[in-house]
Amino acid sequence: MENKPFIVALDQGTSGSRAFAVARDGSVLAQKSAPLTPTRPAAGLSEYDAQSLASSQLRVLNELLDELGPQHAAALAVTTQRSTVVCWDKQTGRPLAPVLTWEDGRAKLEAEQADISQARVHEISGLYKTPYFSAAKIAWCFKHIPAVKHAWETKNLCVGPVASYLIWQLTGGKTFATDATLAQRMLLLDIHTQSWSEELCRSFAIAPQVLPQLLPSVADYGMYEYKGARIPITVCSGDQQASVSFLNLQPGETCINYGTGAFLVHNAGAAKNALLPGMLSSLSVARADGRCDFLLEGPVNAAASVLQWLNAQGISFQSQEIDALCESARNPVWFLPALGGLGAPYWDFSRSPVAAGLSPHTRKPDWVAGAVRSIAFLLTDIAQYLRANGFSVTPPVKVSGGLSRVKWLVQYQADLLQVPVSVLQEPESTVLGAARLAAEYAGWPVEQWAPKSAGQINPQISAKNASERWTQWQQFVSWSHGFPLKVN
Repeated sequence: MENKPFIVALDQGTSGSRAFAVARDGSVLAQKSAPLTPTRPAAGLSEYDAQSLASSQLRVLNELLDELGPQHAAALAVTTQRSTVVCWDKQTGRPLAPVLTWEDGRAKLEAEQADISQARVHEISGLYKTPYFSAAKIAWCFKHIPAVKHAWETKNLCVGPVASYLIWQLTGGKTFATDATLAQRMLLLDIHTQSWSEELCRSFAIAPQVLPQLLPSVADYGMYEYKGARIPITVCSGDQQASVSFLNLQPGETCINYGTGAFLVHNAGAAKNALLPGMLSSLSVARADGRCDFLLEGPVNAAASVLQWLNAQGISFQSQEIDALCESARNPVWFLPALGGLGAPYWDFSRSPVAAGLSPHTRKPDWVAGAVRSIAFLLTDIAQYLRANGFSVTPPVKVSGGLSRVKWLVQYQADLLQVPVSVLQEPESTVLGAARLAAEYAGWPVEQWAPKSAGQINPQISAKNASERWTQWQQFVSWSHGFPLKVN
């Protein structure tokens, strides 16, 4: 392969470790990946082994560098899943606890006992007091894992997002830092001042001293030294914000990213009062000058994981079969994919998956189509909630992520939303967003890195039919737990 300078983008997602090499023109030169799924020792629990997580990511990084030559790597960008938290010893680097993932709900009691109201938490952080954000998880570790408490007492404790742990490992312990997009998901950040909140730290009994230094998303995060090459680490970001960055989402625009979970994100601009009960308010990536926009974000807890779950139940199929199976469905199952509860705008973590409409004639295609359309329905719930609160979902809605390749899903989404949907040509918006930020910081021209559309999907049903479908869905959701559940 011809030697070319490249940016390395690391993507530590829920389901695996990935490393991409991106050339000056924005094309992907090579990529390496390794599966890494959390273990689930009991209902509601989800965790990684920290050493396995780090070694998995380092392995794919080094394999990529060995293939292309580490001396040609111009910079390294790190983007990771959010809300997952790591505790480790500052002196030895030894992990002190299981890595509790964003899906892990064991800290329910710690969230409930935090001496601060939901309204106040939302006002400061843009989030809600739940076990799924990091603060309650950290409090649980202090209470239940003696090694964590001992490290804090001896001033040797580091607590941070996955990206902070990886960067600490990459720099040999020289950099302990994170950016605001990841810090916010710790439920300890004041999004208005972009600093650690004394009030939130006090409410969860967490000393700010154990938390990482706060830097812009694009900054000097130290060096990774490998086989004589010194590669600057210049980007640290949450995966969803990296994706939004690549999409160049402007104020007033909306996008959807279909991954393990799915996210509908609306750019509310620079207004610092962009808080809407029922939605998360998060920050976009901050370049070196610290400027960022406020994002209204609606998570759907399960998207691709719904299809993985079906396979685990014995309804087996390959990803390339999904479109054909959906097309052949005659009576799609009504399915509530509440794996890990329901996200926005319901915020009901007690919900479990529910299916209805089953008959002796129900077949595999009916299950698959029911599961796929449930993702579109939940995202439509979020869009309708935004509309009901004065925010316009203006066309086209930009969509990305692995499931955006499922044409049946995207068409169903366009039909329900009643707006055109623009499908990103390159589904890897997260890694390309992180890589483009690093390229800009390195002074590379990035005009041609603009996202390209693979085509626009227009609604194929009337507004009346779309409304009828959504009303049926709302009735099913209400029925599924025996009481009305409304989004307006």
